[in-house]
Amino acid sequence: MRRRTLMTLLGVAWGTFSTVALLSFGEGLEKEMVRRAEGMGRGIMILWPGTTSRSSRGMPEGQRIRLLPSDTARLRTEVQGLEAVCPEFLRSEPVVHGEKVFRAMLAGVGENYGELRSMDPAPGGRFLSARDVEEERTTAFLGDRIGEELFPGSNPVGQRVVIGGTQFTIVGVMQSKVQDSDYDGKDSMRVCLPVTTFQRRFGTRYLDNFVLRPRDSAAAEDVMRDATKVLAAAKGFDPEDEAALRWWDTTKGDQVRRYAFLAMDVMTGGAGILTLLVGGLGLANLMFLRVRARTEEIGLMMALGATRRRVLIGVLGDALGLTAVGGAIGAAAAVGAGWLVSSSPLRESVGSPEVAPWLALGTVAGLAFLGVLAGWFPARRAARLDPVLALGGHP
Repeated sequence: MRRRTLMTLLGVAWGTFSTVALLSFGEGLEKEMVRRAEGMGRGIMILWPGTTSRSSRGMPEGQRIRLLPSDTARLRTEVQGLEAVCPEFLRSEPVVHGEKVFRAMLAGVGENYGELRSMDPAPGGRFLSARDVEEERTTAFLGDRIGEELFPGSNPVGQRVVIGGTQFTIVGVMQSKVQDSDYDGKDSMRVCLPVTTFQRRFGTRYLDNFVLRPRDSAAAEDVMRDATKVLAAAKGFDPEDEAALRWWDTTKGDQVRRYAFLAMDVMTGGAGILTLLVGGLGLANLMFLRVRARTEEIGLMMALGATRRRVLIGVLGDALGLTAVGGAIGAAAAVGAGWLVSSSPLRESVGSPEVAPWLALGTVAGLAFLGVLAGWFPARRAARLDPVLALGGHP
């Protein structure tokens, strides 16, 4: 009986371990993927000018679309559902500090670019401000790798670099971040300048792109359609010409990721539940055997005045106790495995496994249900024993 009890406990423990471990690892992996995806920006869209593929209102086929900084206000006021929009100039230039030179991607941007692109400043610094843009200040915000290369072991904030023959004062350095997607290079190697300063210093007229964020990611397609119509009316191209503008909607990737992990949770959760049910069958069989072995003891208890309710609760309590012990062993093993992964280099690849509140509550509720279900029928059988027959050893 002891060996059977041990094997039953291990069955419940394995079912609990597989359920908690698989779902917690999935939760950690999903959060890590979200963190990496949001390294480029949360819920943003990138808009690039394209080339017309058909003639429209006097604009010939093959005409390149030109976007201007003044189009920013047009989009902001005329596109419903748009939370934020920021123009962006791009240009590759060497950044010089003393004898050190680092060739970086310069970005001429507005003050909201840092928030849109998840470029948070390290403590002691800041991103470009509205006054930097309005007053065309020669201020710069550095990617963290550039800061490390040009100012090893020192704080770059307040120091100066030379870009295109002009001195720029560094107002902030980006906090290090993970970023699994980009355009024109990683943000760690990007230098942000006020859009007005960039335009004046380099004489650039046409924008490279816009960064936009809809108020609701579910309305991203509506924002894309309305923005295309607004720009088509201003530039003269056909709004149905898909080649005139190029869009990258990162919210679609978010939706695909959510559905993919939901499907994975359903499959792994279902596999874990089936494993627990197998353990529950073993527990029910064990409880029937224990009731049979204790037939005379139960009969004596009933002969001495124990009620059927007390016998029922006693057997159910044994089943719940065994379930709790097995579940605790399995849950502890799953948490321990998660801690080992979180403390190892694997964390950078698969994230940190996390037992979410819904998973903890669901596991407790599932184990409680399993214990009641496995113990109910043996308990009811024990409660219905005839004390006289039971004392004779007959079930």
